[in-house]
Amino acid sequence: MSGIKQPIQDILNQLSGITIQTQENQNSPVYARVWNNQIRQMEDGKGYDFPRPAAFLEITNPAPYKALHLGFRSADLTAKIHLLHDFYNADGTLEQDLGIFDLRDIVISVLTGFCPTACGPMNCISEDQAYDHGNLYHYLLDFVCNFTDSKGSPYDPDAGMYDDTANPLLDQSTISGGIPGPIPDPDPEFIIPQ
Repeated sequence: MSGIKQPIQDILNQLSGITIQTQENQNSPVYARVWNNQIRQMEDGKGYDFPRPAAFLEITNPAPYKALHLGFRSADLTAKIHLLHDFYNADGTLEQDLGIFDLRDIVISVLTGFCPTACGPMNCISEDQAYDHGNLYHYLLDFVCNFTDSKGSPYDPDAGMYDDTANPLLDQSTISGGIPGPIPDPDPEFIIPQ
């Protein structure tokens, strides 16, 4: 199990592994980082010039958690992916960047069904395109996955009480039809009356 940092790193690693062909017919890796409103900062002259194509990951909050058992908790996390792509009218179709849709398709195919650490499979639930832009295109994809947080549990590996030989959520007391207690041994003396 893990806290929230590891799933974020897992998603960023998946995004970093994507390459896309640029207008110059060069393969370019996607620049993947955590979202910090880089577009606004770039427009205000306060941010840094980052490579494009880029994919920024934003975990939208608040995420309502439900208590499970033994300090574990669970939530459906929404991972908003901000796709950024430059387009400079290379083919005479000013303001028509079809390359952003290639990037969208690749990201959906890479992340759909992907299970970050302590998460269920990711699924794209919505998408949106920013329509007021210059040469920088902005496309948004929202993925959802269930996340189980173990950081409040004594069974978290970092808590010092973790035993990796047994699953604390599945012990022998619940295997026999959900009846608490040890699995009973059959009594060889017991005879079914006829």
